[in-house]
Amino acid sequence: MATYRHDWEIGPVSASVTALRAMAILQARPNDIFPFTVSGRGGISSIRLGVIYDLIDTVGPFNNMGTGSDPVQVSAVTSLMFTFTTLTGHHRGAGQTISFECAEVGGNVQLSQYGTYVSTLSHPLTSLFNLGANAGAAGAWSLQAHNLRLALGIATVPIRFTVW
Repeated sequence: MATYRHDWEIGPVSASVTALRAMAILQARPNDIFPFTVSGRGGISSIRLGVIYDLIDTVGPFNNMGTGSDPVQVSAVTSLMFTFTTLTGHHRGAGQTISFECAEVGGNVQLSQYGTYVSTLSHPLTSLFNLGANAGAAGAWSLQAHNLRLALGIATVPIRFTVW
């Protein structure tokens, strides 16, 4: 199993820009921040412990190019972070983690996304897929950071596109 981590400076800490506020926005309004649809089962629209979500269009248009949604369950939540654990049917396989955390580092709010993925050299296509998935994840997480800046009033230009 391998890990990845992406850290993004969101903006300078101020009365209206704090790690707590950034995470509160991300947890309350995930569909405004994630660059894909986060659909909570049972109509839940905010991030809550134990809830299963279907992540739609994470790897391409038209509901993941016909592969269906990527199901995850929230396995940890605090006021500064939460973790998705992938379920059977997710394109990365079941049992992987994807965590999102906000912190104040050096006078700036920082968003971090980190997680695990299966890394194997036993099959060249699997390794190639992992490299592509991690490159795609970097683009998605960069867009997520931008959308969080926008929600906090730091960025002014919305950027929306489907991550392939």
